[in-house]
Amino acid sequence: MLSATLAIPIDGLKFLLLVFVGGGLLALGRRSSRLGPTPSGDAPGNTLTPDAAELLPGEVSNPTVWPPSTEEVAASLPFDPALGNLRIREFYFKKADAIPGPDDPEVFADELNIELYDPDSGHAWWQSYFVATPQGLARLLREKSWRYLHAPEILVFPRYNLEEIRRAVVSRIRADHEFFKGKEQADEESL
Repeated sequence: MLSATLAIPIDGLKFLLLVFVGGGLLALGRRSSRLGPTPSGDAPGNTLTPDAAELLPGEVSNPTVWPPSTEEVAASLPFDPALGNLRIREFYFKKADAIPGPDDPEVFADELNIELYDPDSGHAWWQSYFVATPQGLARLLREKSWRYLHAPEILVFPRYNLEEIRRAVVSRIRADHEFFKGKEQADEESL
């Protein structure tokens, strides 16, 4: 009977001891995480990690330059009054960066995606065009071992030129969009 009455307080003491030790370890962990140096007084989580090239002796690090986002590319395009109130919100190629463009402007073939927006109606939609150069088409046919290429909306240019591509896209939008039906349109080169 004596052992039964002593068991209850000993279990309670063990529990209190466990809580006390656990709390102490938690407090110690929090305190030790604040002991390391912080650059210029910033919070501990705001430290920058070095580039891998900086860690190698004698290596020069080239900072990564990211291309502009699809919205930034669209914003960089000049305003075109031929579109009326329509706006190009996004403008990007599926594989290549629109800016700076391909390494070889003579050899290019990629799908262009454009988000158009009509602020009057609040309506937005996507248009796609396959944009290529003759050499880009030839390379694509060779690489894929295709005997022919079918693309419903295709624009072919002698070389990659973003401004020429933009002008052609605006011309196609005017030709294809119901908003522009019945309005005078500039002549374009077609087959």
